[in-house]
Amino acid sequence: MPSQPAVNPGLDLKDALLVGAIVFACSIFGIHTAPPGVLAAFWPTNAVLVGLLLRRAHPPRAAHWLLAVAGYIVADLYMDHGWPKTLMLTSTNMLGVTVCYRLFARLSDDVRGLRHPRSMLRFVPVAMSGAAAAGVGGIFIHPALFGGTRAYGFMFWFATELVSYIAILPVLLTMPDLVRRMTGPRRRGDWHHWRPEQLAPLAAFAGSLWLGTQLGGPGVISFPIPAMLWCALTYSLFATAGITLVFSMWTLLAIASGALVIGAPVNTPQAVMSLRVGVTLTALAPLAVASVMVARNELLARLQHAASHDPLTQVLNRGGFMARADSVLAASAQAQWPAAVLMMDIDFFKKVNDTYGHAAGDEVLRGFARMAAGCLRSGDVLGRLGGEEFAVLLPGCGVEDARAIAQRICDAFAAHPVALADGVRLSATVSIGLGCWNAPGTPVGTMLSAADAALYRAKHDGRNRVVLDAAAA
Repeated sequence: MPSQPAVNPGLDLKDALLVGAIVFACSIFGIHTAPPGVLAAFWPTNAVLVGLLLRRAHPPRAAHWLLAVAGYIVADLYMDHGWPKTLMLTSTNMLGVTVCYRLFARLSDDVRGLRHPRSMLRFVPVAMSGAAAAGVGGIFIHPALFGGTRAYGFMFWFATELVSYIAILPVLLTMPDLVRRMTGPRRRGDWHHWRPEQLAPLAAFAGSLWLGTQLGGPGVISFPIPAMLWCALTYSLFATAGITLVFSMWTLLAIASGALVIGAPVNTPQAVMSLRVGVTLTALAPLAVASVMVARNELLARLQHAASHDPLTQVLNRGGFMARADSVLAASAQAQWPAAVLMMDIDFFKKVNDTYGHAAGDEVLRGFARMAAGCLRSGDVLGRLGGEEFAVLLPGCGVEDARAIAQRICDAFAAHPVALADGVRLSATVSIGLGCWNAPGTPVGTMLSAADAALYRAKHDGRNRVVLDAAAA
């Protein structure tokens, strides 16, 4: 059984202190949103804490739980709530957080990250369970602190927690690794690749929020729905989750402050709960659409990979190689770069199959593909054209460099026997035909034909060698 990686106690304590500090800051924010004599209009702390604990590389330790509790207590005492009220509120908050964390921790990463087609069907019941656990605490403490019935205590805490979990947890659970994003290579879709028209959904969303403040009335909550669905179809899952969070926070806080007038007073328990449940259900629609879109895009990517790659060696198949080569050659032609092509054929491969079986032949093919890929540069294109025949496109590569790469592949394959399943180490060699072109725009089919003629001569001259096509040089 593999051992768990060691955890640095000093870093673990700093991490726990950070969790406590975030709980304190979120609690202060939530307390300040509370109208006099009632709970917060928007309480982000519990959802933020669950998200922080779930995003850790290791399960939270006792220090994380203890310092989270300390964050709640210090925030309440700082606001002069007194010890009895502080302990009752903290215990109810921690009850909901514990249940929600334990249930979410049991879900797979794909479901938790909303990348599964049915993620929302599992995400919502877990969020409701965490909210219901807080509601159980509300049954006992809400009548004592704020008055009202036990049933109201349950419903009020349940609705408050549910809207926070639905609004905040998707943001935290889909948030990309910011360190990797800042230090890694830029990808298509990053901000500096955005076109002006891609900002249209976001502008429509902002406009719908502004329009609600100008018109007012009971329909203003639904104004942003079309724009949010547009955002879900355009942006990433994380961006869509952030937009739904903005919608939820803005709607609840704007109505509480009077900036958004819905035409009916929100000063009764039933009205408050109705508003929060309505905001929650509204936020679910774009999240569900974005989750399904992510799952769809990942499925399409897997299908595209399967269509363009050889299932045995995992390198490009003939169709995938030709398509990629055309794209790379087009870029090379614009830059006026030379290009080279290698045609490679494993020597006496039929004899390997006849002597050792097709399973051994498959191992030889896989071993050669791995070895060849390890000898290439990052921009080179490797593909299996069929049987034991492989091809490589070397963009921006002159004759001598291409010959050196080809010879490296030839020597490495001959020097490293392939390990078979029964422990036998099978030695094999490869013959390589090389063609180089300085004229941009040469079709890849022409290049492959010339390299194939050179490969034929390599076979005729004794195999296990590199032969340059002189006519194409």
